[in-house]
Amino acid sequence: MKKISRKKAEEQIHNHIRLQSAEELLKRVDTGFGQKARAPFQTVVEGVQNAADAIDKAREVLLRSTGNDDYNAEIMVSVSVVDKSRGELQISIQDNGIGIPKNKVQIIVRAGGTGTIEYKASRSQQGIGWKAAAIYASQSTGKPMEIISKTFTEKIAHRHVYDYGKGKVTKVVEEPYEGEFPEHGTRVSLTLLGDYSRARGNIIEFIRRMAAIHPYITFILKENGNITKYEKRTSEGIPIPAPVPPHPNSVDIGQLKDLLAYQSRIRSISLAGFLKKNFCRIGDKKIKELIERATILQYFDQQNFFAGDIVKRIAQSEKVKELKKSPEKISAYLKTLVRDVDIDRDYAAKLYISGKLSNNIRSLDNNELKKLFKLDGQPLPKQIFTEKTTVNMILNDEKKVRLVAETLRSMSFPSPPMDSLMPIPKKTLIRGFVSIYNPEKHVYVERKPTSTSGRPVQVQVLGMYGGEISPDLRDQDKLIRIANCTPLIYEFGSDIITQTAREIDWSLYKLGKKGSLPSAPVIFVVHVTSPQLKYLGVAKQAIGADDVIAEEIKRALQAASRKLRKHVSMMEKHRLSGKAREFLEKHAEIVSESISKMTGEKKERIYKPLVQEIRRRRPIAVQATLTGG
Repeated sequence: MKKISRKKAEEQIHNHIRLQSAEELLKRVDTGFGQKARAPFQTVVEGVQNAADAIDKAREVLLRSTGNDDYNAEIMVSVSVVDKSRGELQISIQDNGIGIPKNKVQIIVRAGGTGTIEYKASRSQQGIGWKAAAIYASQSTGKPMEIISKTFTEKIAHRHVYDYGKGKVTKVVEEPYEGEFPEHGTRVSLTLLGDYSRARGNIIEFIRRMAAIHPYITFILKENGNITKYEKRTSEGIPIPAPVPPHPNSVDIGQLKDLLAYQSRIRSISLAGFLKKNFCRIGDKKIKELIERATILQYFDQQNFFAGDIVKRIAQSEKVKELKKSPEKISAYLKTLVRDVDIDRDYAAKLYISGKLSNNIRSLDNNELKKLFKLDGQPLPKQIFTEKTTVNMILNDEKKVRLVAETLRSMSFPSPPMDSLMPIPKKTLIRGFVSIYNPEKHVYVERKPTSTSGRPVQVQVLGMYGGEISPDLRDQDKLIRIANCTPLIYEFGSDIITQTAREIDWSLYKLGKKGSLPSAPVIFVVHVTSPQLKYLGVAKQAIGADDVIAEEIKRALQAASRKLRKHVSMMEKHRLSGKAREFLEKHAEIVSESISKMTGEKKERIYKPLVQEIRRRRPIAVQATLTGG
C-alpha cells in the first residue's frame, strides 16, 4: 500500500461519509428506547458501536499513513445516577478513534448519527445511531446532548451542545474545549431516564462480549466511580473491510431512490453510467441485457402473470423431481401443473433436467426466458429504457424506479466481492473469548464466504466446552450471537441464529437433545458478517430470516459440534476407565491377600505389581485433552 500523509489519509476517510436522515424512521419503528429498563442499554450499544467504528477508521488512517494500524485504542463508558428517585442517568461514551472534524459535527447531529451508508460491513451501519438516544433523552429529561471531539490534525478539541426538543435540532453551544482529552477521539454525553438496576446486567455482559470480540481495544466501564476494565490483549485487529458498490441483486426501491436522488443532485447522467458507477459487477453487456429484460418484464405485467412464480412452481414441484429422468413425462405433467400460462413445456423440461430452472428467473438469460414463455413473434411493449435514458427521467417516475429495481433483482450477475466483509481473525476470536470464559476445550469453524440476494456473507463459530463453563447457563449465555462484530443481547428467540440452533439434534453430538439448546457445559459463539444484514428492527438486536444464512449457521454449528463430540467421547471413556480402575484398585488388596494365602508368597510382592498392571491398563489421561482445537 502506498504511504501518504496522515492528514491526507484522514481527509479521505471523512470525505466518503454520507449520512441518513432518521426523523421519519423514528416515528414509525421500535428503536429500543420504549422501555426504561432497555433505554440505558440501547444508548450504550449505539455509542459503543460508533466508538468501535471510529477506532477502526483511526486504524485505517494509521495504516494508510504509516503502514501500521496498531495503537492503544480505548473505549470508556461512564454511567452516573443523577437522580435515583426519578431514574435520571448521565451516560457518556468516549473513544480515541478518528474524531469528528469541527465543520462536520453539525451535519452529523442533524442527519442522525455517525454511521455511514458505505457498502461494507459496519457495526453502526443501518442504524439511526445517537439521534434516537438524543431524542429519547430530550423527551425524558429535557436536557441536551454534548459532543466533544478532536481529530489528529486539529490543534484543540471542540465542544458542541445540541437540543433535540420541540421537534427540531438547535445548536446551543459551540466552543473550544480546554479540558483533558485524548489526542484524537470523541466523547458523547446524554442525560436520560432509565432503570439502570435492570439494564445493568445486560450492559455489563455487552461490554464483556465486546471486549472478547475486540481484544485489541481496552474497554472501561465506570459506574458511579466503580471501574471494570478489560485490558487490550493483542495487537491484531479486525481486518478493515473495503467499501464496494452495492451488488445489483441486493438493491431495494428505497435504496435505489436514494442513489438516484444523490446522483441527480450532482449531475443527471445516463442510466448506463449511473448503474456502472453505483453498482458492482455491471458492464456494457449487462446494460444491454437489462434494457431488454425490462421490456420482457413489462410484457409479463401486461399479461397479468408473474414469471418468477411459474418458474418457482416448476422448480419446487416434488412430482417434477420424481420424473427427473424422463423429459417426456415432465412435459406431460407440466400441462397440469402450469395451466394458467402457455409455456414451452418441452423446453421447460429440458431446462429443469439441465439444472437451469431454479427458484428464481435470475437463473435464466433473456433468450431462455423468451423461449420458455413463447415470446418470439409476440408484440412486445416499446422499450421504456435506452442507454440514453437519464437519471432525472427515471427519478421523476415511480413506475420506472420500481421497474429498474425489479429488473436488477431478476437478472444474474457475478457474485459480489468478499473484501467488504469484516470477519474476526481466528486468533483474535479464540484469544478474546477463551481468556474470559476459560474452557477446557475449544474448537473453531470458519465457513467460506458466500452470498445471498447479492449480499456477501460469512459465518464463524467458536465452540467452548467445560472448564469454568457451567452446565446451568441460561440459553442466552449458551449461544453468543454476534453480527458484524457487535454482540446481540435482546430479542434472543426471534433471531435466525437461535432458531437455527434449536433445530439441531444435539443428541447426535452428546451435547443435549433436539428442540432446545445444548444442556452440556458448552458455549457457542456465532458471528455473521455482511454489508447489509437484514435486522428485525432498527435496534439491531436480531438477524432476520434468510435461508442461505440459516444454512451456513447450521453447517458451522454442526461442524463445531462434531469436533466437540470427539472430546466429549474421550472424556466419557476416561471417566469409565477411571471408575474401573478405582474398582480394581479397591479390590487389589483383597486379591493379593487371597493369592498370598494360596501360594505362600508375601502379600506386598503380589500387591505392588498388581496395582502397577491395573494402572498400566487403565491410565488416566484426562490432562491430554485440556487443549484447544
